[in-house]
Amino acid sequence: MAITDLIKRTCKSLGENNKPTYVVMAIAAVKGICRPTFTMMDKTENPETKKYTALREGLTEVIAIPAYWGCGELAGKLAKKAFNSDKALANRAEKNLMFIGVCTAALFVIPALCSVAIKPIMHKIGLKAPEDKDDSKNITIPAESKQNAISKPQTSFNNNLYPRMSTFTSRPQIGLRVGGL
Repeated sequence: MAITDLIKRTCKSLGENNKPTYVVMAIAAVKGICRPTFTMMDKTENPETKKYTALREGLTEVIAIPAYWGCGELAGKLAKKAFNSDKALANRAEKNLMFIGVCTAALFVIPALCSVAIKPIMHKIGLKAPEDKDDSKNITIPAESKQNAISKPQTSFNNNLYPRMSTFTSRPQIGLRVGGL
């Protein structure tokens, strides 16, 4: 029965002292473990791309956990100072402002920190994004294959007639459209 009592005490403690910051940090920790793991298990992807993506996802969560904690706790402290006269109101305000702080971290702080920090860290490690690798400089085309290259077929299609034609559709996106797509 000792295990059941421990579980009951743990659940009671978590239920009474639960803060939005703790929940989001737990989710970020699980994402920091699972997403890179699942990325590395993908058999269809290029190994270099898998390494880069998994490390980038892991670094994002490593940056996210302290950002969630810092923004949530900062917002909670502001609520305690603002509502220190009424204890019940201060407790509710603290939880609500912690939630707003965590949301602010997710929307603004974490993307800003990731855009500043991840690329330099990845370059220090020696990993570059697959699209950043410049393999085209090493490719040389022999002179005889340049002469035998297939030329672009000549068409009589005038692009000026349909200036707003999208590459994702087969018809122009101008004029009156009646019904359908």
